[in-house]
Amino acid sequence: MSDESRIPLPRSLQEIVGALLFASETPLTAGELRDAVRAVEPEPGEDEEVAQVYRTATGREVDAALKGLEKALNVANCGFSLVCTGGTYRLQTVPSCGRYVRAMLKLDRPSRLGRASLETLAIIAYRQPITKGEVEEIRGVDVSGNIKTLMDLQLIRLVGKSELPGHPFLYGTTSLFLEHFGLASLQQLNELDPTLQRSNPREKAASYRKPVKQTELELAAKEEAAEKEADEKAAQEKQEEEIAKAEKANAPQSEADEEEKTQDLFIVDEEEDEFDEEDEEDEFDEEDEEEDEEE
Repeated sequence: MSDESRIPLPRSLQEIVGALLFASETPLTAGELRDAVRAVEPEPGEDEEVAQVYRTATGREVDAALKGLEKALNVANCGFSLVCTGGTYRLQTVPSCGRYVRAMLKLDRPSRLGRASLETLAIIAYRQPITKGEVEEIRGVDVSGNIKTLMDLQLIRLVGKSELPGHPFLYGTTSLFLEHFGLASLQQLNELDPTLQRSNPREKAASYRKPVKQTELELAAKEEAAEKEADEKAAQEKQEEEIAKAEKANAPQSEADEEEKTQDLFIVDEEEDEFDEEDEEDEFDEEDEEEDEEE
């Protein structure tokens, strides 16, 4: 192939991403777009540096290209826009041009869900995973026909079985539900109406699990642990009682010792010693001297 007839490389990664989305029959994720871009090898004679840039495109660069493409389409007002639903991207005609597209394709009016089916779908969307019985309890009527209609339209699907008695089926929404209503994720349901909050899927799933029965070994281990705890508590109480008794027994002895010490400070010596006799002789001599002076 000569240089004159060679097709030039795309001018930007945004141009490549737009072409891939336009040609794809199904929505693509950012990872699929990145892999498609990196899978193309440069041809002989092409600018290897530019081709290498596309071959080493990162996920962050693809995300930037998607954002740039979305802004460009919104500014261009070209009748279609970039839509993200459930983590996948696709090009979609704008709602204002829907009647013209249907007229060209000779399509009837779009099928609309009845009020009963729409209410059932809303309950499943906000409370999934959920059983048919719970939906009927909320609505107060039988919903078998509504659930069949929603299943045929692929808006809901079976997501499992409950472990509760009877093992009823659990229902949840599909990716087509997000695509049909233009939602990027189920989190956007909370933004539509702040008064309605979607239930926690993990907590809902846990409520349908069958309670685990304890084995005999687990019960025996629990009983043994309880007995051990009771014995330790009893031993601790007994030790506290002994300590209290010992303190009570030692208290009177200490008081008696203090009384004895106090009495020792005030001992009266009743025995006569040699100093007492000398004192008495001195007294008698003084009396004799006084008598002699009077005479």
